[in-house]
Amino acid sequence: MKYRDDDGFEATLRYSYTRSSPEAVGTNVTGYLAGNTNAFGFDPRIDPTTGLTLGSREGYYDRDGRIRVRGDGVSLTMKKDLGAVALTSISSYLKGYFLNEVDGDGSAANLLALDFEAKTKEYSQDTRITTQFDGPFNFIAGIYYFGDTLDNLFHVSQFAGAFDGRQTYRQKRTSYAGYIDGTYELTPEFSAYAGFRMTHDKTTMRNFQSIVNIPGLGIPLTNLDYSETQPSGRAGLRYKFSRDVMAYAQYARGYRSGGFNGGALVFPGDLNTAKPEFLDAYEAGLKTKLFDRRLTLNLSAFHYIFKDQQFINSVSVINQQLVNAGSSRINGLEAEITAALTPRLRLSAGLGLLDAKYTKLTLTGVDLSGNRLIEAPKFTMNLAADYTVPLSPSMELTLHGDMVHKSKQYFTAYNDKVFPFSLGVTPGFEEYNARVGLSFEGGKYNLGLWGKNLSDNDTLAGIGIETNTNLRFGTVPYPRRYGVDFQVKF
Repeated sequence: MKYRDDDGFEATLRYSYTRSSPEAVGTNVTGYLAGNTNAFGFDPRIDPTTGLTLGSREGYYDRDGRIRVRGDGVSLTMKKDLGAVALTSISSYLKGYFLNEVDGDGSAANLLALDFEAKTKEYSQDTRITTQFDGPFNFIAGIYYFGDTLDNLFHVSQFAGAFDGRQTYRQKRTSYAGYIDGTYELTPEFSAYAGFRMTHDKTTMRNFQSIVNIPGLGIPLTNLDYSETQPSGRAGLRYKFSRDVMAYAQYARGYRSGGFNGGALVFPGDLNTAKPEFLDAYEAGLKTKLFDRRLTLNLSAFHYIFKDQQFINSVSVINQQLVNAGSSRINGLEAEITAALTPRLRLSAGLGLLDAKYTKLTLTGVDLSGNRLIEAPKFTMNLAADYTVPLSPSMELTLHGDMVHKSKQYFTAYNDKVFPFSLGVTPGFEEYNARVGLSFEGGKYNLGLWGKNLSDNDTLAGIGIETNTNLRFGTVPYPRRYGVDFQVKF
């Protein structure tokens, strides 16, 4: 809902409503012992009733995988134009519920069952002033608040209940920040910009407790507190060679708050607090519009240095460690190009090269320095084509096709050094999509027939290793699918 008056005031009120309840959601699970067997001695990729190998998106489960998602949110954006300045307020509130019951072993055996349940509430408020001066200097400045509450339940059962653990806690987070970001035009072609932000984060964990049915294991009732105040910001230069060619170079300092290991279950020592993460980012690039703006070409090169980078070291389902890598670095190149070859035909492409490595990291006594970062493919590419065919003055046919390619990825910091974590790797893959659309009344109505993942790519999009039950479980992409959509613009 929108409101606007003649005095420069406008407001937008939005409400979101989400309800989702899919059933029988499973994972692609393989055993990694001899003969692809698990800790029960059989292969979970074999249908026990037929003896046939299951497809990549098939499973034989001993429990349905219920998922329940509920979300209600409201946001209010208000803006007042005062001429030389504008005032903006963005307020939001979100309440959610999530339940996921997983057959973790992906087989007919009661080898691994996981239950996740969470209730959340989030609040945020951003109030800022934006200048619209006639002179060379303009800025945005404001204050920001964010708070959320999480009530969490995690339950795991292994070996038909021989091991049973249940973990609960309440976590509250608040974040306050003040920021300013300004630009100064030194000449009509040359400008400098800089921004500064000071953030204070505070997190409390109350009544954390895990109860395990094996004497001596579990974590007693524990309360934890964490707070941190850190600066962040950026500074850079822009130079316009012409109206259509601009070069830039910048430095940015990023900060990510520390936090508690909400995955701790069995060992009290796992309930640790990670240190804050820092990023020094250097980037330079070129943005262009060439040949009467029929060709857009953007190029960038970047060098990132992480200190105390946070990530989860998953030893097993019941041993999740929140750790800091001593340091890591990422070097990369990116290119984006869009070409309007004719008024009807448009082509676009994107290329990315990435060299991302841990420069200092030791896990379980193993030096992993030089290993590649998790989910950091060396090469990515995307291509797209759009073609428009006029059928009448008020009707046109649109044809669209696109593809994406990603090279090999690792899903554990061990890469290929330590078994079984060396199983956490996926090969490169391609995925193709297409759409045929028919628009009416100058684009007011649009009817489309689409197909996604036309090559039926089933390369795993995520991998986890479970050492207690000798399983590797993975997330499979959605299969080849087709659909029809209809859009109306008001």
